[in-house]
Amino acid sequence: MKDNCKRIQELLSAQAMEFALDEMAAKIAKMHPSADNLIVLGMASRGIPLAKKLTERLSQKFGKQIEMGSLDATFYRDDFHYRKTVGSTEMRFTEMPASVEGKTVILVDDVLYTGRSVRAAMQAILDLGRPAAIRLCVLVDRGHRELPIAPDCVGLTVETARNQEVRVMIEPIDNENSVYLVEVEA
Repeated sequence: MKDNCKRIQELLSAQAMEFALDEMAAKIAKMHPSADNLIVLGMASRGIPLAKKLTERLSQKFGKQIEMGSLDATFYRDDFHYRKTVGSTEMRFTEMPASVEGKTVILVDDVLYTGRSVRAAMQAILDLGRPAAIRLCVLVDRGHRELPIAPDCVGLTVETARNQEVRVMIEPIDNENSVYLVEVEA
């Protein structure tokens, strides 16, 4: 963590994160007993390695390779024009292995907070086609929703104060696999 924040507490160790992912995959498999028409989409950036881990687990459970892609919904955010300048005007991470048309999309993100990123991702998905359903799967739900968005599958729910954030550290983006509650210093 290179910004101004202080680690308060480790919420998930590497081992606990793997256990949470196992539980999430089991819940997804229970909700969708067939792998037919499933596609897993990871949200940029830490949702992508989480989606890869979930896809591996689901492929193992179903004995069949599940399709997996990635999505960068930056330009769909309702606050895009108010955010810091983006260095590139192109989408950073978008990989779509198949059409979403008629499929159940498992949308994966690391932390659910206000719901605005998820709303943007759903709009991006709908621009690609009309899925049968979109299911939201998040590693950590930290509350403070601003939009009526709720996850279908959660690894950990934690209450946070407004000056706190949840930081997911995951390889290969980071040098470790863990989740921390941090206090943001002004």
